Amino acid sequence: MKINKKVVMAGTAAAVLATFSMPSHALRETEAGEANLVPFVIWDSNPGAANHPGFGPIGINTVVKLTVPSAVGNDVIPNYYTAPWTSPTNGSNLIPGPQTPPAFAGTKTIHWFFLNKDSKHVANGILTVTPDDVVVFDWGAKARQQGIQNVVDGVPGYLVFTTEAASTGLSAADFSFFAEAWMISGLKLGLVPPPGQTGGVIGLVDAKIPVIPMSDGADTIPDSPSVDNQVIERNTAGSVVASPLVGGMRTNWSDNNPTDVKVVDVTLGNRSVPIGVTTNIFQFPTLVVAWNDRNDDPQNPKWNNTLVDVFNDDEEFCSDSVDLSHQLNLIWVETSVTKNFGFPVPGFITNYGIDKEFCVPPVGGPNPVGITDLERILSGGFMKFQLPEQVDTGLNAPESSAVFFSIPLQYHVTLETDPILGVPVPTDISLIPFSTALGHDRGMFTQ
Repeated sequence: MKINKKVVMAGTAAAVLATFSMPSHALRETEAGEANLVPFVIWDSNPGAANHPGFGPIGINTVVKLTVPSAVGNDVIPNYYTAPWTSPTNGSNLIPGPQTPPAFAGTKTIHWFFLNKDSKHVANGILTVTPDDVVVFDWGAKARQQGIQNVVDGVPGYLVFTTEAASTGLSAADFSFFAEAWMISGLKLGLVPPPGQTGGVIGLVDAKIPVIPMSDGADTIPDSPSVDNQVIERNTAGSVVASPLVGGMRTNWSDNNPTDVKVVDVTLGNRSVPIGVTTNIFQFPTLVVAWNDRNDDPQNPKWNNTLVDVFNDDEEFCSDSVDLSHQLNLIWVETSVTKNFGFPVPGFITNYGIDKEFCVPPVGGPNPVGITDLERILSGGFMKFQLPEQVDTGLNAPESSAVFFSIPLQYHVTLETDPILGVPVPTDISLIPFSTALGHDRGMFTQ
């Protein structure tokens, strides 16, 4: 293994935005946004599957925490890119300068939209907030409160949070806010009809879901997302169109060359490595989440047979493919071992995602022989996606974006080499269970 604002600001911002066409190489999560995207949301009161029909008292839920600052100061982001209409100072000053919080008093309203994997509106609602407020959005509880538990139970989707002022697209946002989210799995708690269908989950394990900030200006007709207006609400009937063109991974170069390709890596958990002639059973699936800002065009599909290269940690790789036709794509990445040993597949994957056995890179050199080769037995890796442009009108500005991340159920081990024997020994073992790994943005490549 190798260890190695507002309207007055808009004119000034426009000149900066016009040149902002360089590709992003990281997901941005920490800045205030006039809207926020949660790219994967699930509440499942009985996350079973055909081979394991239900896990009894176990449930899955998603919780989002919203924080509303009373004031937002001076910085390039968010002032020009994720909150150009409401910062600095969350709506009080027209130009950057000394800040005197609080920026607003009284109450304001956040509007949320839940959309399914094909970007179709399922539900929406409002939340009342005040300056320096914290609001916890429990998706399972909210579904029951809205009376839609039978509609969304076990159905994956994504959430867009925006301000009520901008929720119709007729006006720009009137304040900005932060958000963070977790997917939790654990014991169901609560007594509501029907029996067992409770939104409450006492988390035993959890994974962070990245939340991406976006700008939200007034919409024109027709309109599509742009850097200073990344959410389109007008004339969408609730199926809002969102594209995190700054905070997400931009997926086009906009140079009027349709052969450009975006390359993104995601982390994979322990892969298939034989132990001599014995099958290595120390393997776990990885959940890969690929959120795109559009569904693939069925008349001109680009992502329905996406090429992927699967690497182990010795730079060996093999090639495979996967269908990323939907706006939200969930891939349960398996090996022959996880398939053959019947590792439980969540019902939301069986019903709405892809459960696939991907290729395993060939292993060079001698096979691992036992516990002294544990580090090779628990070999992690990554998957490299090669994503063709779906749009390129030659604007020389961002036009499309995506969010990629993975949740390996287990990753890696740490061993030391015995100074006398010269072989790895399990003196210090470190395993990483059930954790989120953000996608790695390698940028655009011209073919």
